[in-house]
Amino acid sequence: MRLTTTTTLVATIIAALSLTTSYVHAEEFWSEQDVPIVPQTFKITNLLRTLDLSKPIIREITSAAVQNTHADQDQTHYYFPVDQAYSDNLAFISAENRKTKEVLEVVKDEEFFDAQFQYYKIKLATPLPPGEKVQITVRTSLTNLIRAFPTHVGQAEKQKFVFFGNPFALTAYPAVKQKTTVITPNNVLEVHEHPEEVDVVIKNNQVILGPYNDVNSLEHGIFEVQYELTGAIPHIRRLRREIEVSQWGNNLAVEEHYNFVNRGAELKGQFSRIDYQRNPMGIREGNGALGFQTKIPKLARDIYYRDEIGNISTSAIAHQPDHIQLMLKPRFPLFGGWNTTWYIGYNTPLDGYLRKIAGTDKHILKVPAISPMPDTTYEDVEIRVVLPEGAKNVKAVLPYEVDEIEYSTTKTYMDSAGRSTVTILASNLIEDHAQDLFIEYEFSQTSYLTKPLAAATMIMAIYATSIVFSRLDFKIGGSTLKK
Repeated sequence: MRLTTTTTLVATIIAALSLTTSYVHAEEFWSEQDVPIVPQTFKITNLLRTLDLSKPIIREITSAAVQNTHADQDQTHYYFPVDQAYSDNLAFISAENRKTKEVLEVVKDEEFFDAQFQYYKIKLATPLPPGEKVQITVRTSLTNLIRAFPTHVGQAEKQKFVFFGNPFALTAYPAVKQKTTVITPNNVLEVHEHPEEVDVVIKNNQVILGPYNDVNSLEHGIFEVQYELTGAIPHIRRLRREIEVSQWGNNLAVEEHYNFVNRGAELKGQFSRIDYQRNPMGIREGNGALGFQTKIPKLARDIYYRDEIGNISTSAIAHQPDHIQLMLKPRFPLFGGWNTTWYIGYNTPLDGYLRKIAGTDKHILKVPAISPMPDTTYEDVEIRVVLPEGAKNVKAVLPYEVDEIEYSTTKTYMDSAGRSTVTILASNLIEDHAQDLFIEYEFSQTSYLTKPLAAATMIMAIYATSIVFSRLDFKIGGSTLKK
């Protein structure tokens, strides 16, 4: 644990820039003071920030006491800046009133953004009069920001990670006082910081930066923390989730296809099954992924799980009060850089997810967007919802922004016109996104007859064809019809 000189620090930063894509140009950290483009109507009297590095997903909590400095105008919105370098890493953002715990609306502002910062507009629960204060807590989740250092470790060797961040809480308004606390899963190995004149206190697994007085808006610097992190860095490169609705059979069929990779430090040398059997605890202290857990509905039935070879034989199901815990174990431990694929599926009663608006043909389907896996990031997600044939005026309502929503038609068995389909494409999701999505559509009572009529028509056509062919004489020189 040490602070470097300026020369050593710059050399360390430049050497480590190859480990992270979030910092492309080192000189950006020492550029001239940035000027916020949002209205300067607030002053932060006190700010406490916590950076939690104990898991692969970085959790940042910023609690600020904010005062309206406008002379004679109530304020309804507070702006929170995010560095554009983190735009691809920001997975989730939320805000609340620290005192009342009331959730505040957060939207990406389309007016205030530039090449360096994107501002998020937070709507206050009630207008804030001049001179009054309110306490706001903003929570952000950042992905793919930690890097293994060194990049390769032995089979039972502990992996180390490095994180680069801003020692100052990034704010759109000046702060009278602020402090940052960095939490790691175990004792901190090293800390480097610029500027060096700022106080740094290290206590076991915590690094305390500050307190800083009279901090300018958009103030920036750089600090580096090195620490150990046990276990895999689970990452789903692609998730394809297919949901099929059958109102005739009162069934919801779900199938999920996973492409998994461990983003931990890569394995040095070859995997030794003998060493693994001799010292299984060493794998747990390293970065091998030994299994996966996910939640499925409590009333799920006909559960299956497969990989490319066939059935995943090592699996278990635990019935919990409100869900079923599905535990899968791959055929071998997955070390850093290793990947695998599998898929699971099940059926569940539809009436627990579908509601009909009384007196109308309108139906609302409520299903979770993803089945959450702890501490896992999802790179690309495709959610495909196939509605019953005859559904019309389809509309998808989501609790957060996604990349794209597509409406199409899918033809399956015994379909005539096809079934309305909603395809949702999203990226950079985490377990916080395991929220309910809503699909609204109209489905009349006569639409229930579409499938039986189609089946009856097909059967009648088969019988009619059979009757005609049975009356045909295919003998050479014979009559065409039997007498």
